[in-house]
Amino acid sequence: MKYIILLLVISTAIIGIDYSFNNRTDDENTDISTIKAKVIKAGLFKVIRSGGLVNSTNTSTGKAISKPVIQMVKTSNRIPLIKDAHMSLQYRIWNLPDQPAYIKLKRVLKHPPITLPDRSVSTGSEYMITSKVSIGQVIAYTGYGLNEDYEMVQGDWTFQIWREDKKLIEQTFTTYLPDDAEIQQLGNLSPSGYNNALMASKSASIKKKPDKKNQNTQTAAKRNWIN
Repeated sequence: MKYIILLLVISTAIIGIDYSFNNRTDDENTDISTIKAKVIKAGLFKVIRSGGLVNSTNTSTGKAISKPVIQMVKTSNRIPLIKDAHMSLQYRIWNLPDQPAYIKLKRVLKHPPITLPDRSVSTGSEYMITSKVSIGQVIAYTGYGLNEDYEMVQGDWTFQIWREDKKLIEQTFTTYLPDDAEIQQLGNLSPSGYNNALMASKSASIKKKPDKKNQNTQTAAKRNWIN
């Protein structure tokens, strides 16, 4: 199993980093029709450690977990509803000019209806990110963490990355209720331990019834994440 350790900022789901730079970000010379993009990897991740909860106005839940470190568990587009499970993807956009050094992208998330503690209902979010261009390309991450009981909803979660009016990236994960055997097989997905994950999953079930090789296995990177 390949493991990747990643430094990121996530919300109670996952918070994105909206970088603010003084660098020039106008990209009038970028021909959108020539831009290419693809998903490099996507799957289930788990938390190794984090810096705790913070408020975020850019997320579906209004909360964020600062500076967590997560580890890839497996490549999959199916995500079990277990507390602190993270669905995430790495993407690459290329055929970009080296200047300007940063470009504006829009990250869109569409997910099943989530009823928040204030009884409002969220079905997704979108926000602008400023991504660094290096050697004519952007390599970044986005994702979502299932950190609250009310986020334990089954269905399709679709992530998109847009450049102006062109959709460059789309990845859909499907969340589902795992059985106890799968929960035990996956093990601990957060520093809080296996028991919390098991209890959260059972609670959701009740509510919802009806050298370069080393770089590939352990990489630290700042990411563009948000709910």
